Amino acid sequence: MGNGVARQYVAATTAALSVFIAGCWLGWPSPAVKMIMNKEAHITIEQDQIAWIVSLMDFGNVLSPIPSGYMADYFGRKITLISTAFLYIVTWVLAIFATTAPYLYAARIGAGIGKGFAFTVVPMYLGELAGVKVRGAISTIFTGLLYSGILFEYCVGPFVSYNVLNIISGIIPIVFFVTFIWMPESPYFLLMKGQQKKARESLAWFRGANVADVKTNEELEEMSRIVKKEMEEKGSFKDLMATPGNRKAMAIVMLLSSFQRLGGISPMLAYTVITLPSTGGYFKPDFYMIIFGIALVVGNFGGIPLIDRVGRKPLLMISCLGCATLTGISCVFYWIQESNDVSSYNWIPYVCFASYGITYSIGIGVIPSTFVAELFPTNVKSFASAIAAIFFAVASFAINRMYLAVQSDLGVFYNFGLFTFSSLVSAVFTYFVVFETKGKTFAEIQKKLNEGRNQREENIALNT
Repeated sequence: MGNGVARQYVAATTAALSVFIAGCWLGWPSPAVKMIMNKEAHITIEQDQIAWIVSLMDFGNVLSPIPSGYMADYFGRKITLISTAFLYIVTWVLAIFATTAPYLYAARIGAGIGKGFAFTVVPMYLGELAGVKVRGAISTIFTGLLYSGILFEYCVGPFVSYNVLNIISGIIPIVFFVTFIWMPESPYFLLMKGQQKKARESLAWFRGANVADVKTNEELEEMSRIVKKEMEEKGSFKDLMATPGNRKAMAIVMLLSSFQRLGGISPMLAYTVITLPSTGGYFKPDFYMIIFGIALVVGNFGGIPLIDRVGRKPLLMISCLGCATLTGISCVFYWIQESNDVSSYNWIPYVCFASYGITYSIGIGVIPSTFVAELFPTNVKSFASAIAAIFFAVASFAINRMYLAVQSDLGVFYNFGLFTFSSLVSAVFTYFVVFETKGKTFAEIQKKLNEGRNQREENIALNT
């Protein structure tokens, strides 16, 4: 691995620690709520407050993508991400000193705001620092650290007290601040602000080269031409729908973001301990949560070489169809369980649950955020990231809020039926609409997005 590639991975990893912290908050309900319900913490909550505690993180997430997008373009990607460290510290302090549910409501909303910032800005930063050959691999760091944060809570939570879990988790934002503050700003942002010298220094650092390096300066010149062209007309939310290419890119990102959440990952992270049969697996549900977290991480990092070798579209198809199969099997199991004794087959949802982690994380779990970095021009990329993050959050909030009510009133198999249907629709959408971006430059991707318009313009020219 060259020095430049290593630096890109270091910068991407430190930036994505903000996503790791969001992952900690996503994984936190599994061990923490169980401890609270078992009277192992100094806080008392009612049964009907659980769904609010879980889902309010997504409500906070809805509030932050738009302002974070503006901040990323005004203050910079780096400063905007650093600000999340202080917010995350406050959220963990609230969790440590919480005595009633409203404290946790506030903590979860704050964590959601931080998550919205991270989900909006980190894909931008990663996409703008990465070279073409490692762009896909770099983008998987985002979800890799997200899943690692979830796994961290699953591994630590069952073995420590409620407060110790929160204290340990509260140290991570400090680590994020101390490490990321030394990283350069995105060269794209610096070019947007007309800071050519700093942009050259930033790109040279990311490429492990001298500022006088010929290839680095050629890349900077190409980057400058792209940024100058895109910034001639200042981007806005309106511009996201101004061209056929942007509209198509927005449709791809919005729908894949929604399908990802509606496929069931959010409630699986939060509620599986109370959904899985209490017996039937070789281990207790807590241990299967650890297996699930490991599966997410292994699937993500195992997919790193695949995303640039196999391609985005094939992995999406495999992932969506695999997820649909696994949740479909679970749906049938829970449906039969409603009126039959299936205790001899209680192992089935455990196997499906563990397998889902890998199947999800190699494709639908990572590729939507990759597309955010790849499909949009620089002048509207922050707005596209914000919209994608909002769609993530709204879908996640809805499904987390209704999961327990549906399970209680209709049966858990209805939930898994919805997950299956969503994954199947996602596979169909991928087959007919999503196109491959592997190995393509930004110019080639934009040409593909606008090819229908370009063909129509050629036909008009020939007929006049």
